[in-house]
Amino acid sequence: MELAASLKKLESVKVLIDAGVSPNVRKDGSYTPLASAIRDNSADIVTYLLEHGADPNFKAVEFPTFKCITHKRTHFLPQLVAAGADLHTPKGIIETAVFHKDKDALLYLLDQGVNPNDRCPEGGKTALTTAIRENSLEFVDLLLNHGANPAVRGQDWPLCMAVRNPIVLKRLLAVPGINPRAFRGCVEMAVHAGQLESVKLLLGAGVSVEDKNCGVFSPLTTAIREGHKSIVRYLLDEASADPNAPGEHLPLVKALRSYDGHDTEVIQMLLSRGADINHMHRGWNPVLQAVENSDTEILRLLVSLGGPVDLQAVDETGRPVIDIVGDRDWEEGLALLFPKSSSPRGRS
Repeated sequence: MELAASLKKLESVKVLIDAGVSPNVRKDGSYTPLASAIRDNSADIVTYLLEHGADPNFKAVEFPTFKCITHKRTHFLPQLVAAGADLHTPKGIIETAVFHKDKDALLYLLDQGVNPNDRCPEGGKTALTTAIRENSLEFVDLLLNHGANPAVRGQDWPLCMAVRNPIVLKRLLAVPGINPRAFRGCVEMAVHAGQLESVKLLLGAGVSVEDKNCGVFSPLTTAIREGHKSIVRYLLDEASADPNAPGEHLPLVKALRSYDGHDTEVIQMLLSRGADINHMHRGWNPVLQAVENSDTEILRLLVSLGGPVDLQAVDETGRPVIDIVGDRDWEEGLALLFPKSSSPRGRS
């Protein structure tokens, strides 16, 4: 029967039906006559099979309704629905329409009452998150206008995915009732994506500039790590980010670790805005990082712009900076920290 349908032999299909062959038998355990007729756009065979017992909900490789979308056969959908096809089970058909950029199918499904927030059984994708991922602004607008909820998780949270595209993010933030503060780390994600406009939109919507992704990564430290100097400047000067609030490290420590040996702009930016060279976090501070780097010019910069150095500040083991520095055989650095002696042990 499936072979007859694939060969577009309607008369052969009729003979087999009259002989009692079921129209719902799978070939090779996968292919059904109805699915093959849809695939091959054989309208007369589709009609005949449905009129003679073909089940519009019987799965081949995929369900007949899904086949209509994946093979651009949207015109068969009303016929399948009239024959009893269930557009609501399994979930995911509306996401399939978005993925295949089939606007006609999407509009038909929405008109038939398919929930735009349905999640695919595998991967949990929704129509909205797929539209966001594919940067399909037209589909985002269609879905939002038909009740898609940006607070429903798909493959990820819609708001977190939208930070990569400020135009889409703006659309989501305009939905009544959306609370961007519920999605922890979205500002840091916008920073990581290098999207200053998304950062501005989220902060304008009330998200804290200190909000951390996974409770660790702050917008400021991520901007420093990723080299987004314009975002660093905006966070410090416009958004009032705390230059001493730790993310995965203290901002100044992160800047020192990210230093390429040439550009000190971010380091100077932090120092001029109040970064404390003596502030300890997890037993480490900017002075110790400068000593670790053994970079005389950087240590001189810290001392000149952020001094004096607190040599009695202690790490998590209780050791003071003076002892930690004294263990390093770095004459130039020691001379900067102890200008009257090359060694802390030589101080009177």
